[in-house]
Amino acid sequence: MKRAALYARYSSSLQKATSIEDQIAMARRECERNGWTVVEIFEDREKTGRNMRRPGFQAMKAAVARGEIDVVVIEALDRLTRKVADALTQFDLFQFKGVELHSVKEGELEFFSVLVGGIGAQQFSEMIGAHTRRGMQGAVSRGRLHTSAYGYRKREAAEGLNREIDPEEAEVVRRIFRETADGRSATAIAKALNADRIPAPKGGTWDASSIRGRKDRREGILNNRLYIGEASVCQFGRRYHPETGAKAVFATEDDAVTETFDALRIIPQDLWDQVQAELATRTQRATSTGNPQAARRSKHLLSGLMVCGCCGAPYIKTSRNRFQCRENRKGVCENSVTIRQTRIEPRVFTALRSRLRSAELIAEFEAAFRAEMRILEDTDLGASIKAANAQLAKVRKARRSIMSAIENGADFADYGARDKELKAEAQELEDRVAQLEARQDRKDATPPDIPAIFEAALQDLEALLGDPDLVARANEELRTLIRSITLIPDTKSEDGLAAEIQLDLGSLRSRVWDGGEARGQSP
Repeated sequence: MKRAALYARYSSSLQKATSIEDQIAMARRECERNGWTVVEIFEDREKTGRNMRRPGFQAMKAAVARGEIDVVVIEALDRLTRKVADALTQFDLFQFKGVELHSVKEGELEFFSVLVGGIGAQQFSEMIGAHTRRGMQGAVSRGRLHTSAYGYRKREAAEGLNREIDPEEAEVVRRIFRETADGRSATAIAKALNADRIPAPKGGTWDASSIRGRKDRREGILNNRLYIGEASVCQFGRRYHPETGAKAVFATEDDAVTETFDALRIIPQDLWDQVQAELATRTQRATSTGNPQAARRSKHLLSGLMVCGCCGAPYIKTSRNRFQCRENRKGVCENSVTIRQTRIEPRVFTALRSRLRSAELIAEFEAAFRAEMRILEDTDLGASIKAANAQLAKVRKARRSIMSAIENGADFADYGARDKELKAEAQELEDRVAQLEARQDRKDATPPDIPAIFEAALQDLEALLGDPDLVARANEELRTLIRSITLIPDTKSEDGLAAEIQLDLGSLRSRVWDGGEARGQSP
């Protein structure tokens, strides 16, 4: 009898707490139908599916690693994660330990159902993210800034700028720029500010990193272009490592929108230019050991799948981007036609995409997407927005009380840590409100064209499976989907090679020629 573990999760911004009990009840019934014994129940309350460090989730992984579980039962794939890469990584770990992944709604999950279901959940999440970005892009053009940058304070106004210069903090910003232009280091400036008992931007004490920051991310006092009146949004995106949760920041130049507001300028242009020149000079003087990028994996997507039609030997990689018959390379086979990786992969995927348009996979994708829509429709977003705003008001009131106590002579050291916590909490609540409002807009909008979204997802499939972080696992799974790719010299074919691609998609088992008609059935 199989030992089953149940896993349930809900996010505070999406569902009610009773969702946990409902999920567990459904999972128990599924175990009863299959004759499985429930030995463990794991849950995460008020945890987003994008966070892979959830306590309940990690405890479940540990139990799997110890060999205490034979099957993990969930309501639907999105209870584990809303990211394709995370879903495939987790599925891979389960497979390694011989543990089945079973969904109440989708049955036993295998690689391609996880892939397609994960794409559905991720597409929905990305759609919400895109809507949020559009809202931010439109807001900045109207002067509605979503920022808590040091030197500014909130301005209550129905229209126009919702931020204004804070005179006291602005003078500190000017001091930092003037002292930097005079050659003082960020460390020396931070020490002087702390000696003068000037509160840091996030409470507590100043440190060099909050002044120096990172130029490539426009982080830190000295790199913030808002101080010269330039307000930008959507310049960077963020990804989180599925295991460690480490944040990776990347530029999104196509999404970036910048507006100029003279009323927000704190630093004169000549001082700004002088400081940037000083920082560039310091960078040139600095001794750097370098930070080379980690080498790309040598594994490629079609590794081991391509064979020579003349001698049956594998096509192997003989240069950075070209494949050749192994026996021809030895001087044994007469097939001397080589092919570039960037030429063969699109041809294979053209054939593959046509088979992935099967009714079964389309149904799985639509089920995953509609599940996300139902969650959104069943959620009282108005109440969530109201609750988040109420909590935000309490946090802001608490911060005002701390500031008032300090102004009346209280020692900042006694309150600094708490103020730092409150400021971080306020930022999280502001972000949550923005996300909830974006979801409310999405809920009120016209229902999306799911078939069109599925078609767009298929167009992105080649790039997804070619992701360096997924290619090794994708190659293993393609071996169950693609029996072989036979390359035959043919002067009339593209690249001088005809490609016979043998696919095995269960009931869709067939042999196809890229660009041609199917020729018979595979054995």
